[in-house]
Formats: sequence, structure tokens, C-alpha cells
Amino acid sequence: MAAQSNDNSPGSRKMAKLVLAEKRDNGSYGFRQKIVPLDDVEDELEAAKDQS
Repeated sequence: MAAQSNDNSPGSRKMAKLVLAEKRDNGSYGFRQKIVPLDDVEDELEAAKDQS
């Protein structure tokens, strides 16, 4: 049986999928998906708020 990797190995990093909605000038919405490390979620959300 293969040895299990520890939490610090590159393949075991927890990731989060963000779906960002952007309202367009014509009233419709566009959506973007982004996958980021779990530790960076709050920073990404703050950056998205600043862009709107």
C-alpha cells in the first residue's frame, strides 16, 4: 500500500472555487470562475469588491 502524504505536500493543498458575478452595462450578468488556495479566499474577495 502506498504511503499517505502529509498535509504539507504540494498535492494536498486545499483549494476553493470562487464564482464572481459582474453586472454588465446592458443589465445582464457575466460570471467568472477562479480557483484559489483556501488561505487566499478572503484576499481574493476583497480584491473583487475593490474592482466593482
